[in-house]
Amino acid sequence: MSTIQKNLVAIIIFLFGISITAQEKWIAPESSTQIKSPVSNTSESIANGQKTYKSLCVACHGDFGKGDGVAAAGLTPKPTNFTTAAFQNQTDGEVFWKLTKGRGVMASYEGMLSKEKRWELVAYLKSLEVKVVKAENEDNNVKNTFFFTQLINTQTTEVLPAKASEFTIQHRFGATALNHSFIKDFMGTDLASNIRLAYAKAITDKIYVELGRTKYGKVYDVGVKYKFLQQTLDKKMPVSMAFYTNLGVKTTDFPTVIEGSTFDNGEDFSYSFAHRLFYNAQLIISKKFTDKLSMQIAPVMIWRNLAPPTEENLNVALPIGGRYRITDRSAVLLEVTPKLIAEDKQTPISLAWEIASSSAHVFQIVLASTDGILEQSIYTNPIYDYSKGKFVLGFNIKRMF
Repeated sequence: MSTIQKNLVAIIIFLFGISITAQEKWIAPESSTQIKSPVSNTSESIANGQKTYKSLCVACHGDFGKGDGVAAAGLTPKPTNFTTAAFQNQTDGEVFWKLTKGRGVMASYEGMLSKEKRWELVAYLKSLEVKVVKAENEDNNVKNTFFFTQLINTQTTEVLPAKASEFTIQHRFGATALNHSFIKDFMGTDLASNIRLAYAKAITDKIYVELGRTKYGKVYDVGVKYKFLQQTLDKKMPVSMAFYTNLGVKTTDFPTVIEGSTFDNGEDFSYSFAHRLFYNAQLIISKKFTDKLSMQIAPVMIWRNLAPPTEENLNVALPIGGRYRITDRSAVLLEVTPKLIAEDKQTPISLAWEIASSSAHVFQIVLASTDGILEQSIYTNPIYDYSKGKFVLGFNIKRMF
């Protein structure tokens, strides 16, 4: 037998072995059946286990533990359905052993969770059989209208689960065009770029606050979102609604002014801290039309305490956006934002490809007409002329934990 033939046989045997292993029933050792939980199955321990489940397990096993999470597609073996008799008939010790050891894509939690956390997770998993029926009968809310608390630049009606946190990176490279500059500046990545880092924390399952910092303007910002209406499956409530407000503080040095400059009212001009502030307030209305299509409209008012002499302090825009799901874990996003009150009436447009590796992690590749990130900046500054082929590449990353 030649070397090539031997290698082919080895590969076939290896792949066959993987296939058999993937289909083997996962059986815990007999000794695990004797392991007893040191944690009482109280409502508190079950609630603690649920928090761990939402953080680590929901992406693969789904909201109700049925093995139908957003990351389940393509996994072999398929994530366990915790609501079946086959799972529920196992002893607590067997489930604890499997959580501890892991198998294949199922991680070992021995080094990730304390014994107490693992036992609390066992308590929650063993409570699912009853809870699932109750939850499916009672939960009438439409889920996952959008994956992200932001569409691309605009806020969505999505909020964070109670006590959850979220870290966001938004990055925009320099402006480029479909000409020699695209190669010369390597898609704009060689040019100066803008970036925003933000941390958000949920106060309840309806309210969260966020803190951010943006490179351009050296802006620090604080935002609050409150979701007060939720679209329902029975269509009694046809839309979801949320209110969002953000305060930004520019910390760059003020530009030099000509001696003798005055305000519009004729008073001598002088800078104050208040001139660093600019605000955003918006109402967000969204609707999930089908499992694939979601859309929203988010009228926004921008107020700048200090505006250039030829511009107004108040700006009003009407962001309109949508998300079309291509696969279970990817979607196309679009934002178009007509300016209703503004000196510059150019319409910002953004397009993105969204990839969700799990319900807790989202990555977006962005094509935009502006390198602004905060809405206060996007709707008050000129955009790049996309009619002449100019655009900005960038990305957004979100991680919930």
